Amino acid sequence: MMAQEAKPVTAAIREPEAAASLRREGNIRTEEKAVIREIPLQDTATLETELSALQRRQLQEQTYTDTQSTYLLVYAPGRRNALTLSLAEQLHRKFRLVDRLEGELTPSVNGVLLVSEDVECTSTALTYFAAALQQGADLVVCDAVFGYDGGSALYQTDQHLPGQRCALLSRALLDRCRAAARGKDDVLELLRLANQLAQNCRCVPQALLHFRRELCAEDVFSATGKRAVVLSHELTMTGAPIVLVSAIPVLRSLGYEVVVLGPSDEGSLPLFLEAGAAVVTRRDCVTSSTLWELASSADFVLANTVVEAPAVSTLNGGFVPVLWWLHDAFAGYPFITHKIPKELADNVHIAAVGSHATAAMHSVRPKFKVEQLIYGLPDYARESFPRYDLSYAGGRPLFVTVGSMEMRKGQDIYCEAIRLLPPEVREKASFLFVGKASDRDISAHVHALTEQFPHNVFYRKRLERPEIKSLMEQCTCIVCASRDDPMPTFVTEGLIFGKPSIVSEHTGTAGLITEGVDGFVYRNDDPAQLSKVLAHAIEHPDQLAAMKADCRKLYERYYTNEAYVSTLVRLIRELTESR
Repeated sequence: MMAQEAKPVTAAIREPEAAASLRREGNIRTEEKAVIREIPLQDTATLETELSALQRRQLQEQTYTDTQSTYLLVYAPGRRNALTLSLAEQLHRKFRLVDRLEGELTPSVNGVLLVSEDVECTSTALTYFAAALQQGADLVVCDAVFGYDGGSALYQTDQHLPGQRCALLSRALLDRCRAAARGKDDVLELLRLANQLAQNCRCVPQALLHFRRELCAEDVFSATGKRAVVLSHELTMTGAPIVLVSAIPVLRSLGYEVVVLGPSDEGSLPLFLEAGAAVVTRRDCVTSSTLWELASSADFVLANTVVEAPAVSTLNGGFVPVLWWLHDAFAGYPFITHKIPKELADNVHIAAVGSHATAAMHSVRPKFKVEQLIYGLPDYARESFPRYDLSYAGGRPLFVTVGSMEMRKGQDIYCEAIRLLPPEVREKASFLFVGKASDRDISAHVHALTEQFPHNVFYRKRLERPEIKSLMEQCTCIVCASRDDPMPTFVTEGLIFGKPSIVSEHTGTAGLITEGVDGFVYRNDDPAQLSKVLAHAIEHPDQLAAMKADCRKLYERYYTNEAYVSTLVRLIRELTESR
């Protein structure tokens, strides 16, 4: 990164030819010399604390590029106080701020940053813009932050470039856009034409711009076309956000521009970008009425989980069709029931991932009609992905559980079941727990177990997606000890690779399993029962291996992407075409 260039950068704000001419003539005035000053590079450690996890990863991948040979104009007609002040801090000095293009587009201009409104640039903004231009891009946009406090951030994707309020155009692209606009240098019109005419769009995945206002629909959607807003209460690598990613290509195939609204990135945000959605983050996204205005401007809204009840209540009875997709267990409803509408208008339909999630909603709203929409997962087993030797098995059968450490997930039951195993049986297997520590007591159970049996009981807070796939491919059996779990995704991921599971009766998966054929079910949240099933599985590895084909059939029957897509398309069309 730029930390390796730890030297001052001379600030020369004039056009190169003009500056050279002044030097030759030796007539730089005193007041002009005052403009040429030493500006230290921004402290990297300070910068990185202000960035999201995604931005930090992207920052680490950036290589320093000498962009001082690239000359840029910043075209910002009208009010530009914040822009003027922020440009004084730019590390890239080969630029000039102008309020007109006519007469300013000299042969030395390589590109023009079009700014439709007052905006604050980070100290490295033009450096990154210029670097993208040098790499062959003709249209360059970036992630942006909206609001004085930077509370709302917009993450764009190369596949989804809506009507930007600010973008860099190469000189060649600008000339084509101006010709199409017949010399009319309206910023928004030039940006619109640039989106149409660009041949190599580039999105810099960093928040380089700060707009001094709230986010609006024009920032994330183009002026024409169908709009879809997807509401997610979190952007983690847990089940509900992961399966929500699969809805993005379905919506895009139906012609929707898609924007996802969620809190700060906790792992899954890049997956939504890769799927072709723009992403808006704000910590109070579930309760922010300001951001719900995005939903009111949409043609379709997909609200994920019962946690989105406040937004659904706001949209209930309105003009926007809403599909409310439930993945939730019984445990969450006492805290959210008062926010769930008592009656639903015809613009809101409910779907759930199986009978368990349906029963949870019916426990508080028994008259609600609930359709079934079991999520689909891609066939990872047929994909090419990096194989990681996770080295937990140690030559033993590996039993895996994945999920946040909390009472509902039942890791304490699983820990006790492992302790109850006869020592000679327990020694024949390895056990891996994966998940963030949401509950201190449950986490303590897991850590105590790893300390008691350090050679064959392991814990990891988090695995990346390729690592999860490798884990499911390498493990022997999946264990889900949840006290309340509608349709645990990691069990389904195991089925993709033909891996049997041991699940509690309080999971949605339990109703689909044929005992001893494609899995095992234990009852009453009883550690002794679970331990007995575990012991059988450890002592009969050949039986587990022989279940592979039937486990795979279970995935193909209920969880394929094809079945999920077909159902989701039907539900969307029923909602939208009837209105």
